[in-house]
Amino acid sequence: MIKYWTCPELAALRRMRERFLAGTAGAQDYWRLPEDIALYDRTFAERIGWKWDAVLAELTARAWQPQSRHVLDWGCGSGVAGRRVLAQWPHLASLALHDRSPLAVRYAAEKARADFPQVSIRGAEPTLPPDTLLVLSHVISELPERELAQLLDLARQAREIVWVEAGTHADSRRLVAVRESLRAEFAAVAPCTHQRACGLLTAGNARHWCHHFAAAPSTIFQDARWMDFGRELGIDLRSLPYSFLVLERPRATPPTPAGFSHVIGEPREGKGHLKVLSCHADGVAELILQKRDAPALYRALRKGEATPVQRWQVVEGKIVAATEFPDSDPAA
Repeated sequence: MIKYWTCPELAALRRMRERFLAGTAGAQDYWRLPEDIALYDRTFAERIGWKWDAVLAELTARAWQPQSRHVLDWGCGSGVAGRRVLAQWPHLASLALHDRSPLAVRYAAEKARADFPQVSIRGAEPTLPPDTLLVLSHVISELPERELAQLLDLARQAREIVWVEAGTHADSRRLVAVRESLRAEFAAVAPCTHQRACGLLTAGNARHWCHHFAAAPSTIFQDARWMDFGRELGIDLRSLPYSFLVLERPRATPPTPAGFSHVIGEPREGKGHLKVLSCHADGVAELILQKRDAPALYRALRKGEATPVQRWQVVEGKIVAATEFPDSDPAA
């Protein structure tokens, strides 16, 4: 069998993955060689980039973009989050980078300068300019409570926040706690469709968590290097769970009109029906969608083709129709 990765590359990738899985990645600056950061950027970071693609696509569908002109990518690593954000919103004029690793900051800066020569790239400062979008990606599992509290103090200086994490129960629950800590000062843009306390905090929803699934580009499944990467590392390339939180300073108009809900995770399929975990201003509830009641909506949700933001028509706990955000015709 042809091997597309060298033995040293595979050894480095396995070391990285072991740190991530063991939760020890935040213990110290673990980058030693520029080659390791470049290898990470082509593999694990690119998978994180696909999660960012999903988040940014949802924000576009919800007609949202930041008002800020400056970005701080905090905990930047190889800089994939900052680069995705700059590509999505060309009006952004500068990118500041922060990481415990000077090597990572240098790599991220060089990549950003090459891809976005019109953008000013600089190091982070202790105080944020008031016109700043704070970007955070896959950092929450690496932060002890004290460091997380310090990060939230920094976050309170930002105008907007876009935060993406792994889709684990623990990371998602910690991100919910972040939302609650900042709820008095910021409006929730996404995934939340409301400004009330998170419905997952009720005792009956303790087993649930706010997570979603990104799609990997279809081209990777015809790419021998990616397929070999998945085999060697034991990674299901189709599985990209993530959690995310987008906040902004409150405006006169709420980010999402009243009455909309957001699907959590993926609908669970039963015989002739789907179970849909739905987040709404009134809380989180599991709703039933029977195929016979709304066949087009059933097919769209089952195939993952429907937007996660919907205004349900519910009768006795059953979805009978829905309107996609913002104002498309009800699927029935």
